[in-house]
Amino acid sequence: MAILKAIGAFFVKIWRWIKETAWVQPLLIVGAIFAIIFSIPSITKWAGSIGGTAEGAFYKEYQVSLETEKRNDETVTSTSDADTLMNNLYANNKLAYDGNDTGTYSTDINTTKYGEKYFLLFVGSSCSGCKTLEPGFRELRDSWKDIYTPTDKGTFKCYTIFADQASSNDKSYDSPWNTAFHRFLGNYTGFFNETEGYLSTNSYYTNEKPSDDNYKYYGQPDISGKFVTPAILLVDFTQAAKDQKRAGVSEILFGGLDSLSTKQAKAAYLMQMWNHTDENDNKNPFTKYYNH
Repeated sequence: MAILKAIGAFFVKIWRWIKETAWVQPLLIVGAIFAIIFSIPSITKWAGSIGGTAEGAFYKEYQVSLETEKRNDETVTSTSDADTLMNNLYANNKLAYDGNDTGTYSTDINTTKYGEKYFLLFVGSSCSGCKTLEPGFRELRDSWKDIYTPTDKGTFKCYTIFADQASSNDKSYDSPWNTAFHRFLGNYTGFFNETEGYLSTNSYYTNEKPSDDNYKYYGQPDISGKFVTPAILLVDFTQAAKDQKRAGVSEILFGGLDSLSTKQAKAAYLMQMWNHTDENDNKNPFTKYYNH
């Protein structure tokens, strides 16, 4: 008790000194004001994380995890959520691409689990292009709920895979397989090879003439271990895509759309990507009807 009384007396003396020393009070007030000002960024960041607007929050919301990703040449099949999604997509995409070649489509394409149309994003936690692209995707998602109904533009669906996600089994592998994403790329090299062949000849590539390097590193991810993020895929198994023989992995974009200065402009461009089968739309570079 004596110790508590001594501590209490100490603080009483400090308070009495502050009250009796008038010049200290303005300094304390100014110090409190500066403390509030300097804490605003932290408060804003905290509030943003609660509201879902913090940097990276959109991608995290739609993340499909690479946790427990294994190599497909092991006796145990890969079991990560990202692997499950990709296995479904790869099987269905081969059916769709075969349909594009023959003019007929298999009835075995099952889109119940992931949807018949969605964005698939490959992103990174510290990827600069991912940071500049994120507001556009958030704006697209949020404005979608206000403007569109599932009957006129479909339902907004998006999945993200983080290229820099660590997995608890990474330490079980030697380099270069000691990261989950490298194992993932190795498991699905055939998918990236196959889709790159189509994507580098589609309407957007022909109309906009994007960099060939991005396509090369996407289609051959084993080259120097490079893979460009963000890479945005549009997966489309809708009837409109089938009718135009553009079903499956139909479109790709690389980078953060840096040439577009506002989130609204980025969202509008992503919506053009989504609407790639709109007939007679000569203003959409993703359509077959684009006219400069």
